[in-house]
Amino acid sequence: MKQEEITKIVNKVYPLIIQDILIGKEGGAAYPEIEFHYNIYERLSGEKGMTGEVCAHAEYDWSENKIYLYTSRMFKEEDIIRSLIHECVHSTQSKMTFDTYYELGETYETHPYEIDARKAEENWKIYKIKK
Repeated sequence: MKQEEITKIVNKVYPLIIQDILIGKEGGAAYPEIEFHYNIYERLSGEKGMTGEVCAHAEYDWSENKIYLYTSRMFKEEDIIRSLIHECVHSTQSKMTFDTYYELGETYETHPYEIDARKAEENWKIYKIKK
């Protein structure tokens, strides 16, 4: 998908996702800003064209309160919506607990926070843009 298509979808669905997942949560923290990058390698290196073997769809950064959407992994509306939901769920979770689970040997498949985020993704169709 082109950047402008991705941005258009984000602008339509992200406010709805924020309303459902973030508004009214304890602490009332500001909702995460969205930042677009082609992939995680370009974001971390700062070099355009940088690639690698594994690439996430998105990532939540607790210290910056940002969701990074990796446009190279956004092929359809579903990818965008699922990524936003997943990372919004992470923004409500404790970074310390998140890290502790991995330190205790949990994997992406078994980590309770990842399981919660993937489960929340299953509701992606309620945000699907009606054509």
